[in-house]
Amino acid sequence: MKEILYNFSRVRAKNAQHVLFLTHALAAIPQEVAEARGFAARLTAFATAAANEQECFRPGRAFLDTADIVAADRARDELFYFYNQVIQAYASYHPDAERRKAGATLAFAFREAGNVAKADYASETASLTDLVGTLRSEPYVAALAVLGLDEAPDELEAVNQAFDALFVKRTAEERDRAQSWNMKTLRPLSDAAFDDLAKAINALYISNELVAGDEAIRTELGKVIDDVNAVIVRLKKTMNQGAAGVDPSEDEPGDTTPTPEPEEPEPGGDEGGSPL
Repeated sequence: MKEILYNFSRVRAKNAQHVLFLTHALAAIPQEVAEARGFAARLTAFATAAANEQECFRPGRAFLDTADIVAADRARDELFYFYNQVIQAYASYHPDAERRKAGATLAFAFREAGNVAKADYASETASLTDLVGTLRSEPYVAALAVLGLDEAPDELEAVNQAFDALFVKRTAEERDRAQSWNMKTLRPLSDAAFDDLAKAINALYISNELVAGDEAIRTELGKVIDDVNAVIVRLKKTMNQGAAGVDPSEDEPGDTTPTPEPEEPEPGGDEGGSPL
């Protein structure tokens, strides 16, 4: 009788292999089948555990580079470039001597700030804050008035503060996630959710075989079981190929014997490395 062969150790799977296993296992179980056969809640629990592990596995920078962060950073970059180029144009090309002088004065402040738009997020925030402070002091206030750019410090400050508020919120979220999530704690949760889901599917399939004999249920759940077992076999082979002296042809479907855990070293012997 068919069953999902969930009872195997995943301890030797590397983090990337484990995440890929979760992704493929989730894809092998259609939502519509789960809803029709009454195990949608367990599928949702597994999907949530898998999503948490996948999120933890991603680099921290990807967490910060969300669309809202990128858009807010682009807004302050573009405003900085706008005022810089306008001021440079006054300093280099304006025919009026007073305005050209005012442009040259302001151009000095922008040169001192450097190419802030190319800096990392935190450095750019600090540089723009310093630039705004400079532009609010003399002789720059007077120079801005000559060019009719009195609003420049306020506008630069507004876009910089808007980015910083968003950035602080996101970095706090990342800190909280880093403190509460790590692969060593999340992998067992994902495995437990997968095992619970597999047990439910197995029970439904066996029940149908022994009692109802519904052909539609047999077909639907049978395909799910076959597809999930194919994912399990791929993971087992991947783990076995990374283990010295293990034949990758082991652990074909039908083998329900759990993969043995590595033996503890004898006292005084060399300690092995982490399986992850």
